[in-house]
Amino acid sequence: MVCQIAAGGLAAGGLVAYRPRMSGDSRPAVRRTLIETLFTVFMRMTAVACFYFGLRYWDLVLGISTGGAIRFDVMNLPWRTMTTALAVAYPIIALGLWMGSAWGAVLWAAVAIGEVLAHTLWAGIYGPDDLLIVMDVSVACLYVAFRIGLYLERRGRRRVRTDSL
Repeated sequence: MVCQIAAGGLAAGGLVAYRPRMSGDSRPAVRRTLIETLFTVFMRMTAVACFYFGLRYWDLVLGISTGGAIRFDVMNLPWRTMTTALAVAYPIIALGLWMGSAWGAVLWAAVAIGEVLAHTLWAGIYGPDDLLIVMDVSVACLYVAFRIGLYLERRGRRRVRTDSL
């Protein structure tokens, strides 16, 4: 948009492009630390994995990839219950993790505990799935490690040292 006349008038250069200035109420850009950036990447990668698992459970419900051999109407009741709950929960968890909200991590933890219980305690019904258990425990350990790292980093920032006075 051209709307300002240069200081010298039309003969000295004509019109200049209008560039609005930022108002004084703008917040400065926040610089993230390395651990905050890595934690965000970890949460987003976990969100993508959860979205994939949600699609996988919807595939089980609809029986698309198995040619209809495994679909909702031929499953037994425990599998129907778990498949339906996870098909709905995983996309919601993916959204929460992508946004970096606490409720996404809490829902993920509840689902992970349920899956681990299903494939260990009730392995006679759901069958053993060692890879899923290892993945859930690994993601939980990484999450706890990141949270501890973030806590220690924030605690260190708040502490006033004598050399900084």
